[in-house]
Amino acid sequence: MRYFPLLLLFISFLAAKTPLENTTCKACHPIIFAEYQHSQHAKASIWNDPVHKAVWDKHPNKEQGKYTCAKCHTPSDHSLKGGRGVPAGNTVQKDEPISCQGCHRIESIEEHVHANRNVIQAKPKYFYSADAKRKGEKVIFHETSSFFGLFKKTTGSPYHDIDYGNDLFYTGKMCLGCHDHKQNGKGFALCDLGVKQGDSNATCISCHMPQKPGTMVNLKHTATHASHDMTIHRGTLAELSRYIKLSLKPASQGFTITLHNEATHTLFAQPLRVAQLRVSIHRDGKTTVLPPRQYVRVIGTQGKPSMPWLADTVLKDTSIKALETREEHFDTVLKKGDKVEIVLGYYLVNPKVAGKLGLEGDVSTAFRVLTKKVVEF
Repeated sequence: MRYFPLLLLFISFLAAKTPLENTTCKACHPIIFAEYQHSQHAKASIWNDPVHKAVWDKHPNKEQGKYTCAKCHTPSDHSLKGGRGVPAGNTVQKDEPISCQGCHRIESIEEHVHANRNVIQAKPKYFYSADAKRKGEKVIFHETSSFFGLFKKTTGSPYHDIDYGNDLFYTGKMCLGCHDHKQNGKGFALCDLGVKQGDSNATCISCHMPQKPGTMVNLKHTATHASHDMTIHRGTLAELSRYIKLSLKPASQGFTITLHNEATHTLFAQPLRVAQLRVSIHRDGKTTVLPPRQYVRVIGTQGKPSMPWLADTVLKDTSIKALETREEHFDTVLKKGDKVEIVLGYYLVNPKVAGKLGLEGDVSTAFRVLTKKVVEF
């Protein structure tokens, strides 16, 4: 019986083993791992995202040591669960605030008024994924041997099991635990994507994680993989531009630009964002820039803009909703030979707010072009 305590200690050690880290995933998924390094998921913490840090530095919870953003911004840092403590500059915060398993272990989404919640399944090394050809299949690692162990055959991955049966990974709703809506402590909706599927077949996955050349895994070659550079702010603007349609119709008293949002959610729903439609007319070697049309959701309190945790009302909302068509009329009369350049873009941080957050001159304040079109007459 003297070995029994050692057996208990060994079992406890196995149960307490650190979950798979992204460095483990890198061995078999090097292309996806490399893309992840540039994604917003890899840069979600205050140590990697200057906008998130700027807001956190002014948040009253910082002085109280209550970091309530961890559920979505740094779920991999388990020391912060339940709003305990504040983010430390550890490797998890800096290298994988939202790790691979942080998404691939989402079993279901609980819908709540304040904010949705990701339900993480408890099985170790058990991940969900999507493959239309294998939907419903579960690939469990299995090893068989023959001829007294001289020949071995394995099925599945030696590092984790794969479940292709979770509908969330086909509909894209796995993303809505964090990206659907959020209320502040006053019960006021800070942001709401206003998802409206309509007749569209587009999902979070099909739009934000398009298929790109390159194998998904080294153990089995695939021609393409789902891009994991998940951000409209870096690598996928060109892909996302196809969901915004711009057109121009001249009239005797000017012209009208029609903007059709084919995305199934509000464009730039976060209150810090601001989008602009910029129009310039090139005529006889000269360029005339027309006043931009702005799309923004301004929140505040007592009739004035305020920080998110203080806001209790919407002061202005001109944001473009899901599947909405917006028309903008301009009084300038067009002439033959005119070239009209139409640009739809946005700021990560409203220039009027950037100074208050100490972000002036930061890359976050640059104007990003989402899509543009040139019409010649």
